[in-house]
Amino acid sequence: MGRLAVVSNNPRFISLLLIFTLPPMTLMSFLAAGSYIYIDGFGLSEQTFSYAFAFNAFFASFDPSIYIKLSNRVKVSNIISVCYFILMLIGILTYNIGHLSPWLFACLAAPATLMVIVTRVPGINLMLEQQTSDTGSAVAVIQFCSMMAGAIGMTLVTLHPDNLIHSLGIIQFSIGALASIMWFKAKNRAYVVDHLTTP
Repeated sequence: MGRLAVVSNNPRFISLLLIFTLPPMTLMSFLAAGSYIYIDGFGLSEQTFSYAFAFNAFFASFDPSIYIKLSNRVKVSNIISVCYFILMLIGILTYNIGHLSPWLFACLAAPATLMVIVTRVPGINLMLEQQTSDTGSAVAVIQFCSMMAGAIGMTLVTLHPDNLIHSLGIIQFSIGALASIMWFKAKNRAYVVDHLTTP
């Protein structure tokens, strides 16, 4: 517990923790609401729902390799900025047109998942670079905060069960906007620039 306190008292680590552990809230919100949206909302069978969900998982499986290829051609800071902007845009689209078709909804949910996982790769690297020791404690704090953010997202998305798609869109936009603002303030700081390298 003492080592966790040491990690938590590192302001550089905490500032990045706030930025990079919020986006998983959108992914966990989707996981919590997805089955109800597809089956109860769109009327899909359990079998068809599994195909739609597999489509999302298929996208997610390529996320790390996509990040690695992109980071060889594009500045990592720009990748993160664009991912958060796209997450905001997806939130707007989900809120306004996500209800029109289950496959349209799936085509919005998949890139939202992509944005979250792509930013997680450089995010964890950056956070761990702020700790010269206590790496295990740092990882524990990162995982705990990510799971707590996810739990909050799962709770928020179900507050209005009759409007799950709208709730999901609001969460995606809000988290994308909040992460964008915090990232904009942090991305040019020395402790970020010095460690923001390609994998």
